[in-house]
Amino acid sequence: MTRISMQRSIDAPAAVVWAVVTDHELYGEVAPNLSTVEVVEGDGEGMVRRCVDADGNEWTESCTRWDDGRAFAVAVDVEHSEFHRRLFSRFEGEWRVAERGDGALVTVAFDFDTRYGPVGAVVSRILAYRARSIVDAIFDGWDAEVASRLADAAADTATGDATEPDAPDANATERDTTEPDAPDPGRPGDPGGGQPPRPSGARR
Repeated sequence: MTRISMQRSIDAPAAVVWAVVTDHELYGEVAPNLSTVEVVEGDGEGMVRRCVDADGNEWTESCTRWDDGRAFAVAVDVEHSEFHRRLFSRFEGEWRVAERGDGALVTVAFDFDTRYGPVGAVVSRILAYRARSIVDAIFDGWDAEVASRLADAAADTATGDATEPDAPDANATERDTTEPDAPDPGRPGDPGGGQPPRPSGARR
């Protein structure tokens, strides 16, 4: 059995890093040896994802372990992968995220058994050499995605803090300053009109 394991610290909350590491479509974008990764069945343990590499080789991987927020592992369906069955009798991968102070430590590991005895040992050495540059590129992609998500979250928070409350409705608080209508002066001689009535018996 051969095991290849690499680690990198990422300066971000573990929850954010875990969300990035378990973004399967993103994995297909940041891994230079892959073109696409998509989940075709399930979620968590038992999940199946389909992978296509840069040369068009296709295979499926089944999740054999899911420790939410901490780790997950997959096993390649070697017997139904033309690419893998030529070289490997078993191929598995594991991804782990652990809190480290204010950041997170990410581990990527691959375990596999090669075919063909001594020839397989050469294959292992070649794969170990290539894997390091591939995983470094994956780490770089994750680093960039984490930074992008943190920046977006900070921008959203700043926008929310800067939003002013709505101004009160002026119509609801404005006083009614309209003057009451002046009384109708009416006709002369009318009560309340322009001239008072003459007293009874007064000489004209």
